Amino acid sequence: MRTLHSPFRVNLGNIILCALLLPLSFIIAAQEHPDPEASPKSILDDRQDSDSKALSNPYAISQYRQNYLLPFTYAKDPNPIGVIDGESQTLDNFEAKYQISMKLPIHLNSDNQSGLFFGFTAVSFWQVYNSAISKPFRETNYEPEIFYSWQSNLRMLGIEFNQVQLGLNHQSNGQTGLRSRSWNRLYTSALFSDEDSIYYIKAWYRFKEDPKVDPFSSNGDDNPDITHYLGHMEIGYGKKVGKFNVLALVTNNLKTSDNKGSIELNITYPINSRYDVLLQYFNGYGDSLIDYNRHQQRIGLGVQLKFL
Repeated sequence: MRTLHSPFRVNLGNIILCALLLPLSFIIAAQEHPDPEASPKSILDDRQDSDSKALSNPYAISQYRQNYLLPFTYAKDPNPIGVIDGESQTLDNFEAKYQISMKLPIHLNSDNQSGLFFGFTAVSFWQVYNSAISKPFRETNYEPEIFYSWQSNLRMLGIEFNQVQLGLNHQSNGQTGLRSRSWNRLYTSALFSDEDSIYYIKAWYRFKEDPKVDPFSSNGDDNPDITHYLGHMEIGYGKKVGKFNVLALVTNNLKTSDNKGSIELNITYPINSRYDVLLQYFNGYGDSLIDYNRHQQRIGLGVQLKFL
């Protein structure tokens, strides 16, 4: 098979963005004309009610993405760049991983859910069991963003159209020189649900940067081929199976040759009303920014703040 040319890939990303923007008109219309027919409860109803109460409290910060601590993870091939000073030093395959994610309202509409938000997510990879190199943080990724979120209760054919977002996103690892990784995106996403499942799709357009003249320079593109590995979109599916919740996230570059992407599988079981046990498995590219072009497999076990 022949490799697709670059102009097609850029246009494909734009087409995906335009296609995802179409639900905006339905979501906005649904806010003004809610569905009068009774329908089964959505899997996200309790979460949205709790989110609305938190946002109405001026002293509260609400959860954005998953918040978890995985004290035990095994990574098949962790990237040593940035933490290894000599040939005698090695990385542990066992390390801790945690993610903190929150959102703050900038302006809310009268429903206390739709509006303009600032979001922030940080994920860290910690060589906590590696005493030989003083237990360093191998990598931390910082992801601030600003987005507008439209909430809805529109239901069609048993599916509830919960949310559409449009935002600007920056992600970087806060490093310099050869360790530096960063990118900026315009994205849109849509979230749907029914009684026991959620459906999620997100697409983005990456803003181009000037090429680096010197690889050690602070100016220029740190990772010009990042969309080749992470693609232009992410698809998610979650389902409640008894007391278990299963959430899968998939990315792909949509190429017929040299196809690349990733899958992340999260399985949770409740400990109490606030926390779940989390088993997480990752396979592919983009486990972290430093590993964006490095195939990685990771499995981890820990605790998550209730998400679904």
